[in-house]
Amino acid sequence: MPGELTPAYILHSRKYGEHHLLVDFLTLSAGRVSLMVRGAASAKSRRRGLLQPFIPLLVSWSGRGGIPNLKQVEQRSRHVLPKNRALFSGFYLNELLVRLIGQNEPVPELFFSYEKALDGLASEKNLEMLLRGFELQLLHSLGYGIDLLHEGQTGKAVVPQAAYDYEPESGLRRVTGESRLLIMGDTLITLAEGRMLDARQSREARELMRQILGHYLGDRPLKSREFFSTLS
Repeated sequence: MPGELTPAYILHSRKYGEHHLLVDFLTLSAGRVSLMVRGAASAKSRRRGLLQPFIPLLVSWSGRGGIPNLKQVEQRSRHVLPKNRALFSGFYLNELLVRLIGQNEPVPELFFSYEKALDGLASEKNLEMLLRGFELQLLHSLGYGIDLLHEGQTGKAVVPQAAYDYEPESGLRRVTGESRLLIMGDTLITLAEGRMLDARQSREARELMRQILGHYLGDRPLKSREFFSTLS
């Protein structure tokens, strides 16, 4: 709530005028909030060092209507920043959150899922599994959760040896011929159960989530995904 310190992370920031920053935070109490940080764009600002992604913060703000002002910010705990490919993964998670969750809509389960994901990124353990798990949690929190274990129209259980594709409006569909997306049943089951994916399953799961998220993201591509392509 405004005026009260709440756990938060910075998702994105941009200059506002010559001296100020407009910062998107993911907060525990209010979800995503955009706050004005006055004077933070100045080289003399004492807050600049804290206003970075992936640092666990406590923040409060004030003001009603328009853009509220950041009132207080302090570091909440020690942290380890992600590096290399894990760093790009972190920016990908941030961009998903900015693009897909609304302003001032508390999503505490997603906040804790994001925090857990950052811990995983810092240790650089199995990035593919970490990203897929967060994407599924994000869709669930937005009310777009998907059933990976049953066909959408028939309700039949997914068969490990069968091939499927996915339609956003109807769910999984078993296919026997050609499709622009083919994902094997064993991949769907393994993904749903949160177990380790092999190389083929990782590729199929990545393409599946890209298609599903693309339905909600629209035509504007993710900038972080373009960075990923330069690393492949």
